[in-house]
This record gives sequence, C-alpha cells and structure tokens, in this order.
Amino acid sequence: MKQMEFTTPLDHSNSRYTGWTRGHWEEAFKQMFTSIYDSASLHGARQRIPGPRSHHGLLADELEGFTRSFILAGPWLMNHSTGVFKLNETTYDVGAFYKKGILNGTNPKHPEYWGDIYDYAQHLVEMASLAWSLYQGKQHIWDNYSDLEKKQVASYLNSVNNVKYHQNNWLLFNVITNTVLKKLKMPYSEENLQKNLTACESMYIGEGWYRDGNINRIDYYNSWAFHYYYLIWVYLDGDSNPELAEKHKSRANEFINDFRYFFDKDGSVPCFGRSMIYRFSYLSSVALAVKLGAWKGSLGEVKSMLNLGIKFYIDQPIFSDSGHLSLGFIKPSNTILEHYNCGGSPYWAAKAFNVLMIPEDHELWRCKEEPLPIHKSDFNCNLGKAGLILLGDSRSGHIQLINQKSYHDKWEYNRKYTNFAYSSRFSYESGLSWGNTSCDNSLQYSEDGINYYQRWKFSSLYIGERFSVSHAPTRVNIGNNNYYGVESEGGITTVILVKDNQYFTFHQIDSPIKLTFREGGYPLGYDYGCASLFCGSDYSSARIGASHSFIRILYGWEKACLPESLNNDIQGSNSRYSFSKVPRLEMSSGSSKKLFLAAQISASINQVSDKQLINFVKSFNKSGDEYILEFYDGETFILNLNGTKPSLYCKKAILT
Repeated sequence: MKQMEFTTPLDHSNSRYTGWTRGHWEEAFKQMFTSIYDSASLHGARQRIPGPRSHHGLLADELEGFTRSFILAGPWLMNHSTGVFKLNETTYDVGAFYKKGILNGTNPKHPEYWGDIYDYAQHLVEMASLAWSLYQGKQHIWDNYSDLEKKQVASYLNSVNNVKYHQNNWLLFNVITNTVLKKLKMPYSEENLQKNLTACESMYIGEGWYRDGNINRIDYYNSWAFHYYYLIWVYLDGDSNPELAEKHKSRANEFINDFRYFFDKDGSVPCFGRSMIYRFSYLSSVALAVKLGAWKGSLGEVKSMLNLGIKFYIDQPIFSDSGHLSLGFIKPSNTILEHYNCGGSPYWAAKAFNVLMIPEDHELWRCKEEPLPIHKSDFNCNLGKAGLILLGDSRSGHIQLINQKSYHDKWEYNRKYTNFAYSSRFSYESGLSWGNTSCDNSLQYSEDGINYYQRWKFSSLYIGERFSVSHAPTRVNIGNNNYYGVESEGGITTVILVKDNQYFTFHQIDSPIKLTFREGGYPLGYDYGCASLFCGSDYSSARIGASHSFIRILYGWEKACLPESLNNDIQGSNSRYSFSKVPRLEMSSGSSKKLFLAAQISASINQVSDKQLINFVKSFNKSGDEYILEFYDGETFILNLNGTKPSLYCKKAILT
C-alpha cells in the first residue's frame, strides 16, 4: 500500500490546519491520473483496475472505471487550455485520452464497445458521470469531434431515455445526462428531465436532508448524490427555472451548515452508511456550493472542510501498489464492500475534485482556513429531520454520531446503519463470523444464544436535543414466508440519552419468548501493540494508549464480559483497524415477558480512567417506568418510559 507524496510546498500562512493550496489538489489529480493512464485497455475505452467483479459483470465494471476516472479529470480539463501535463518526465494528454476512449466505447462496431444500455443497468449511473465530465472537458473533447462523431456519442447517451431506472437517487442520473445533451444542443428528453427532477422532490425530508427512495435510508448519499447532482443541474440549466435553482442552492446551504459538525479535527467523519469506499466524495457538494455561491457562510470554514477532508485520506496509505484507490474506508477491507463494488468503484471519490472548477483567483484560495465547530468547543448538535445527533469533543476532536432513524432495506447492511452510534475514531465492526456480527454499539437478541439479530426497519419516535427514541420489532417479514429475527413477534423501545460526550441506552423489551441479549460499547481499534482489557462486576473496558472504550451496567444486565474481538476471529473484523476489542454486557430474559435494560457507554481519547467514568453517574434508581439519574455535576434526569412517547425531565428544564 502507498500514500501520496507531494512536491508542492505547504502554506500554513493561509491554511493553518493543513498547509494545503490549490496546487496540492492539482498535484493529487496528476498523481492519481497516471495510474489510470497505465491501467487503460488497448483502445482506451475501458479501465482494468484490479478488484472484485461486481454483480453487474465485467463490461459494466470496466466502463465504471473509465467514467469514474473521468470525474477526476473533468474539472481539471475545464480550467486548462491544453489539457496536457508533464510528470516525472512523462507527458500526459488528458483530453486526447478521454476523447479516444469515449469514441471507441460508444461505437457498436468497435471491440471495446460498452454494450447496449438496458433496464437498471450500471451504465445508467455511469452515463451521468460521462455526460458531466464531457461537458466540463468540452473544449478538449466534444469540440474536437466531427459532426458524425458527436451524433454517435450523443445517441449513446440519449439511449438512457428508453430504459427503466431505480426509483431513488438514480433518477438524478437521468436528469444530468439529459441536461448535458440539452446544453450540447443534441436530442434529449425534456419530459424525462422534468419528470425525474420532480420525482426526487418526494425524497426531501427537510432541513437540507434527503432519504434515498421511499424508506429512511439517510447517509452520505445526501451529499455525493442528491445535492451534488442537483447543483450540477443548477450550474447547467438553473436559468431555465430560477426559482427551483434557488431552492436547491438554499437546501445545499442548509446541509453544509449541518455537515460542518461531522468533521473531526483530523478531517475524518464517522464511518457510517454504505459505500464508504467513496471516502472523500462527500466534499463534492461543498465544492459545487462554493462555485455557485450557494454557501452563505464563511469561506474559511468550507476551505477547512475541503482541505482537511481530503488530506485525512491522502495522508493515509489508501493507494494500492499499482497506485489506484484501494477498496476500503482507509486500508483495503473486504468486509466493508457491497455487491455492486468493483476495482473502479472507489473513484466516485473523485467528485471532490470538482473543487478544481473554482478558478485560481477565487477568494476560496486566498482566504485563510477558519475553525470548524470542533475547533471551537464541545457540542451536541441535533439534526432532527435526519434523525441524527452529533457529539463533538473539542479537546480530542472526536465526533460521535447517534442514529435513531436511518436504516437500509437490505438487512445485511445493518452494521452500516442500525448501530446506535458511529464514531470518527472508533470505527464499527464490519466482519461476519458464524453468520453473526459484533454487538458493538447495538443491542442484539437471540433465541439460542448462538445466532444474534439487531434492530432493523425500526421507527423513529422522537429526536430531541438530549435524547431520542425508536421502536424496533424483533421479527420482520422479508417476504416469501421468510423472516429476519426471532420466531415470535415482540418489540424493543430504545431511548438514547446524551450527556457531555457519553451516551446512555434504555431498553424496554416486550417478548413472549425467552431471549438472550448482549450490548456492546465502541470497538477499540488498533493496528499495532496490545490492548489492556478490564472487566469489573458491572463494567467492561479496553484501552490502548489514550484511546479507551467503556460500557457499564446501570440496570437489568446480568454480567459484564471481558472485551474481545468477534468470536476471537484472527482475521479481524473492524472497518478501519487490523485489530479490535469490544466491551459488552450480557443478559438472559428467563421467563419475563417485559424487561428493562440500561447501560452507560463511553469512547474517549482523553486519558479518562474507569473510576472517573463510574463516578460520572452519581446515582441511578428505577421506580416503576421511571429511571432517575443524577450526574457528577448535580444535574438530574427523570426518564419516563410509560406510554407511546417516553419523556425526559431535567431539574433545570422540561425537554419534551
């Protein structure tokens, strides 16, 4: 594995956190492109990047590598008169490279033809990338085609209007493909453009957030799919509907205002949701918002987001020995991949390079990096519409994401969505062992004590500043008389309360059958050394260096267990680190049909001791359906789990 080395000098006078300049973005593009140049097929239309074969097949995978690498090149071509650069004594003609590949790939008589486009084909995703990048590199590619060649390329792009799309973010791929054809004055479908632009409106949930499709699939696609493509439409064709264009610019501004709270001091964000191999792709909508003047806040703040956001990854060994982006969040990780991934998939990250659309004389490149929220103070940021709470610890930079709304329609993605919390430092366990996943940051239940399940297709009942509530069935019908979960219907209401940089879980469990439960804290991940493991009568913790993960019994649990990796599998199961240990609690329900369980969970990089965490809760009592917590600072919470909407009372204020 490799990491990138730069010759561009750092400039800490304007970029206090990163030293990065526009020159670093350009040099990163050039270094990444050289590997793409080397892995091209003989006639340039396909990319043969090492990696797994996706369920779309070889042809689609090699097309994907080509079009996604073009995302990397398009913004650079837009602002370069020759489309040529020299690196390490080799000259690269970027414009000619893609001009040739596109022409051969769209020619049905050529051996590297990309194939006809059919219903739900991966080609539909890639045509949006092809069209947008073609428009960006217009002066080097499109303008140099003959009329006959233009007709060939446009005809291939226009064929997307004869097939079906998935009814989610995919509809915006059709919008962009048609909008580019419109701008190039070639045949397109205005009907499909307008229909799909309108259809995605039903996915908007407010405050700058979209859900992907007709379920609460809320994740970073909000940035790299929804806002990204809407802002491309605004750039290309916003003048045709100024009111709609302003609406999408305003929504992007709202989202970016929230998104500032996702960033750790080191530039990382919580590893959460699917497609995290796209890494820094979520910076794409930030770059376009700056280009369009949609961002109304501090340019210095978004400069910090952009530079920190890419530098975090670029400084890590994210490149394979061939120089390509590897398949993982940081290092390669098979357990984090999805069925649609191939060797070229990670290049959706290249969307971030739309920052190179912003010319050298723009204020973004002249202004100083300014502090993000995490640099200023601790915070508790409630994103009600998205169902998320962000906790920031300014001292360490650590970000925690509490999720009480988002899930995926595929249960096998539960690890990526339905944990209670995700972290910028303590990344989740993504591995499988004996068909099971780890119980980190989740409540899992089992009939036999061997096969465990966790919440899926749950309902979000309330999202507040200090606490949130959800309800999950213990049995979910997935069709054809198949079920996810246990054999008898029941339900679990979970309340998550946050205090300082810790969170507390309260579970009200209704089950007609005996179940075994386990709940874990954050995974303590590491690449070197050996973790120190502790287990007391009511708590479990793991530590290495300053990093510390802790879980404690507050009510109901039978025992705390010594932290361990998933079934002690020697292969490791973490999405980021080579090794990990998860502290956990366990409980058997016996004959009880109604159970109450409560736990304290902490992840810290501040040299905190187990004793300090135990003393964090001064007293805890349960009376009927009420939990009463008194904290170290005298603040007292009374949590009532009676009824359909649990409530929280603080001695200083009523929070619901």
